[in-house]
Amino acid sequence: MIYVKTLNLWDKSIMGAIERGQIKLQRGQWLTCGEHGKKCRFVGMGLRKNKPNDTIWVVHWQGTGKKTQEKFLQSCKIYVGQ
Repeated sequence: MIYVKTLNLWDKSIMGAIERGQIKLQRGQWLTCGEHGKKCRFVGMGLRKNKPNDTIWVVHWQGTGKKTQEKFLQSCKIYVGQ
């Protein structure tokens, strides 16, 4: 796994690069929504496997690091199981 600094999903150039495949996100990648937002973690792309780019799954801050980690693991399990 290659380290990538925290990316801002609300930055149009970042979103464009993700959509074009120039940036490939790995599960667990730290992201933000805006310049000053709390970090969130990338889970996966797309709601359905045949529509890979219709949405980005992330887990946002859940109030504590432990709750956020639990939610992230639950979301990964759901995403992988679809």
